[in-house]
Amino acid sequence: MIKRNLKRALHGFGYEIHKIELPSKEHARARIAGPRAVEPVWPLPRRPGGFSDDQILEKAAKHDFWHYTYKFDGDVSFAARHNDPNKLADIPDRPLQRFRHFMPYLLQAQNDSLAGKRVLDIACNSGFWSIQCALLGAEVVGFDTRSELIEQANLIKAIVGTDNVEFRVLDFWDMSPRSLGGTFDIVLNLGILYHLPKPLEALELTRAMAEDCILLDTAIYPSGRPVIKLSWEEPDDIRKASNAGFVAFPSKSAIDLMLKHMRVAEWFEIPLRTTDMPRDYLDDKRASWLIKV
Repeated sequence: MIKRNLKRALHGFGYEIHKIELPSKEHARARIAGPRAVEPVWPLPRRPGGFSDDQILEKAAKHDFWHYTYKFDGDVSFAARHNDPNKLADIPDRPLQRFRHFMPYLLQAQNDSLAGKRVLDIACNSGFWSIQCALLGAEVVGFDTRSELIEQANLIKAIVGTDNVEFRVLDFWDMSPRSLGGTFDIVLNLGILYHLPKPLEALELTRAMAEDCILLDTAIYPSGRPVIKLSWEEPDDIRKASNAGFVAFPSKSAIDLMLKHMRVAEWFEIPLRTTDMPRDYLDDKRASWLIKV
């Protein structure tokens, strides 16, 4: 049933169905049929007449931890730093690999352009995805519950000069059209679902913000059954929940059932088209969906 629903959803987004196989490691960059490849804007540009190299590094050093590695024109960069023994998030290329994985599908669903689109970046952290969408022409609002992360995001905004993005301090559960000035063409729910205790309610709240599409990317529990694994999380790192409590890891089929329950128009899991991906995606511990509301 889920496979049939997936095929119908793919057709609903205008995709043809193909049998796909991951390329060998020797051909990690080989692409399987699908939307055209899209590269992130990297290194990030800098506002003319803006901060000097030394000023950028000095301002970045004021923050003990950064979720993303940032690199700017002029060969200026600073590395991700976490208070966490899991070093997966410290791999510099991880967000670039993820961008190449799911952004081509989002762009194709928007006729290959985000120009003029209104985009919401939920739990934006230091603003990596907000800035990328702004550089693609979208009008972006990003929010996070930690004020230090919004300070970081505004620093990146100031360095790059993206005036078409706004960052706010807001708790996920306070998200609403009223609190954020209306709904959005596109909502990014990237890396937040598994830091929350109520995944169905979180997806329903996300849907309430979206006029057209949701891009969902989340860690998942690797089971073929529709189950949700509960775990405990402490707020001991900037990439974790902001409050101590239990969090939920749905399996892929559990997410499919939740989307079916929500009666969204179409959805499909974005396929892996290359082995040049973070390990958790290749190990079936993380996945992405494009959802038409």
